[in-house]
Amino acid sequence: MNKRTVLEILPQSVTDFFNEWQLRILALLSLSSQIALLFLGNRRKYKVEKWLRSILWLAYSPEDLIVAIFVGILSDCQGDSGQTNPSQQLQAFWMPFLLLHLGGPDTITAYSSEDNELWTRQFLQRLLQFGWAASKIFLTSWEGKLLNMLAVPLFGVGLIKAGEKTWFLKSGSTDHLRKSAIIDAGSTGDVDVDTKTDSDVLTDSDAGSTTDVYPTCPTGCPGHIYTDIVLEWDGPSYPHIVLERNMPNRPSYPDTVLEWTNRPNYAAFTRGRDFNGAPGCHCSCRPGSKECEIVNLPSPPQPEIEKSEEVIIPSSPASRNKIIADADLLQKADQFFPKFKRLFADLALEWTDLEQSKSFFENVSPEEAFQVVEIELGFMYDVFYAKPLAVYDELSFVRFINLLVSISVFLSFWIIDKHKFRYVDLVITWLLLVEAILREIYCIILMCSSERTENWLNKQEKTVMTSIYQAISSCRVPFLFPDKKRWSDSMGQCSLLSNSLENLHTVVWNFCCSSPWLEMLSEVWNFCISLMSEMLSEIWNFFCTFLEFADCSKNSSVVPRFLKILIFEQLQEKSRTASNNKKAKKFSARKGESALENMKCFNVLGWSLGEEFDENILLWHVATELCYYADLNRNSSISVENSNCKASKLVSDYMLHLLVKNPNMLPTGMGEIRFQKTCDEATEFFLSGNIKDKIQACEKLLQVNTKSRQPKEREEKNCLSVLFNACLLAQSLQLLETEMEWNCEKKWEMMSDVWIEMLSYAASQCPSNEHADALSRGGELVTHVWLLMAHFGLTEHSQAPRSCNRVSLL
Repeated sequence: MNKRTVLEILPQSVTDFFNEWQLRILALLSLSSQIALLFLGNRRKYKVEKWLRSILWLAYSPEDLIVAIFVGILSDCQGDSGQTNPSQQLQAFWMPFLLLHLGGPDTITAYSSEDNELWTRQFLQRLLQFGWAASKIFLTSWEGKLLNMLAVPLFGVGLIKAGEKTWFLKSGSTDHLRKSAIIDAGSTGDVDVDTKTDSDVLTDSDAGSTTDVYPTCPTGCPGHIYTDIVLEWDGPSYPHIVLERNMPNRPSYPDTVLEWTNRPNYAAFTRGRDFNGAPGCHCSCRPGSKECEIVNLPSPPQPEIEKSEEVIIPSSPASRNKIIADADLLQKADQFFPKFKRLFADLALEWTDLEQSKSFFENVSPEEAFQVVEIELGFMYDVFYAKPLAVYDELSFVRFINLLVSISVFLSFWIIDKHKFRYVDLVITWLLLVEAILREIYCIILMCSSERTENWLNKQEKTVMTSIYQAISSCRVPFLFPDKKRWSDSMGQCSLLSNSLENLHTVVWNFCCSSPWLEMLSEVWNFCISLMSEMLSEIWNFFCTFLEFADCSKNSSVVPRFLKILIFEQLQEKSRTASNNKKAKKFSARKGESALENMKCFNVLGWSLGEEFDENILLWHVATELCYYADLNRNSSISVENSNCKASKLVSDYMLHLLVKNPNMLPTGMGEIRFQKTCDEATEFFLSGNIKDKIQACEKLLQVNTKSRQPKEREEKNCLSVLFNACLLAQSLQLLETEMEWNCEKKWEMMSDVWIEMLSYAASQCPSNEHADALSRGGELVTHVWLLMAHFGLTEHSQAPRSCNRVSLL
């Protein structure tokens, strides 16, 4: 019996259609994927919808496969006949366009951070693909015609773009990020003055040209140099003298300012001296002096400065171009970004960088602080997932070269004889040519209106460049170009009580199916459902979604202004209280204990903050919901007037959203299992009491008798459920108004402080790679809090101040 292939079984018309259209379909698929990546690649920066990530995945993943199949089919077609017909010649001309698509648009280079780590594999794939394609273009399909010659410059452009993409993938990898951060730290770090030689001292002629190392003396003394000496106390009586660099415009500190004629020996200078309480120090600049003499003088009278008018230490030039919105904040974020991007490489921050950052964030409003953080994370998104280009970069000229090449090929193809080609193939060719031109124009507009370009324009006084920028920015049609939003500015919301009430319908259905006369039918149905689910689960997972019976996180809320203010104020207060690096790390490790201690209720509620962080979240989430709806039922205006109440509810639902949907961003634990067990117990409780809404559910739970058992006691059946202890915590919170004579506002102030401290703890414990992954999903509030904590010095990735008493071998 002769076996036949599938194509032999199909009708001849179907086989002919498949053979004729397979290359055309591949070219159109590649073209469609590029259009999707071009218009949607940057939008996931501020959008959280799953359908957007699914489309991007479908457009990003199969490009390598499309090129491999296209080359294989083209080789097979040419091999059968031994010669190429006009249709095959034009289809071979499509090959450089597919190679051009491998480089991708500027809006996306990596779908996830794992793509950056696999850049070496991408590099090898590109070598093989371009080598194979080059053999087809220049060997098999080459006939010396104009159409073949037009493929050469397109092949070169595709090679450049593919190499550029590989370079940006490498730049976003952890190893390269760590190495670049170390190199940057070495080039801008503290310099030990004892290693300088006499030739390094500035003279009168070059003192004004190299002020990055030693600025000239502000008093006008000729031939002398000076720098600022700042006293840093790591305790009550342990001063450290540290060299401050790259800050020529720094104002004099009220404690001590030192000016010298020659380089002093810091170790000898600091030995035996006590600067604590010194009213002021001044050193006269005397030529020929071998040592620096300190003369204690009374500080000149200083005008009183109110708290709101504290001096901000300038460390970057003022913005010159006032056309750019938020120009000063953009410039400040660009200054902090090279230093604080070390956090994504798990590298420690220099304490001098932290001091400069703290001095800035101490004197800005909460809105400005979060804007600076947003800009920095936007820069970080470009490093990981896009091509961070600006008009002043060397690679920016490649865009204009690619555009000129594409236009030249378009005009050349316009004048050649096309009568021998089929109409369908010509349409596809014109689409590929137009897409190549429009894509470069689109990327040039994005590059010229990017925030990196805006920051560069901030420092310029060129009116011509500003006019060009305004003209290009006006071309950003809202529908075609991504918004100027830096992140989604939203926080996912998940409610345990809502999920438990929704599960009531499932429980009722299971109860009906347990009847004897439906038992067999139920088994057959469950078998069919399980079989289909197993077959489709793997395919469905590729779409970045999950099959769930009940989705408790459908809703999300915009991060309100009052919540940002509460977060900023708490971090600011902790930063002011942390007098040294050790205390700052201690504050970042608190999970709510500080809030209870400050409100003097730790003895009453301290048991609720145990070692398991996921258990703490569930306890306080259920208790917050019970108190919220109980107070709302008692006083309907509380949710409108009390910002602490609304903040507590928002952060509570957000933390549960992280626990259920993004558990990798929280410390390792059994959060998902505890959540499911607690939901099951709550569902059973609601079913037994015939409860149908949240208000009724909260009333019943608050009436549970909790006096019979102590906290942490659980039945063996529900050993992981926290419902009982959550009811006990809610009752304890409600008793604060009666036993401790608190009002409702004070109770919610304490609860909001606890939740913000929990949020801060989650931010500090989240791995840096999870923060990086969150940037590709629209961003997470916990990531912004993490970076804001680092700017306030509340981070574990910080380096303690080092003494300058160092010995050099040279």
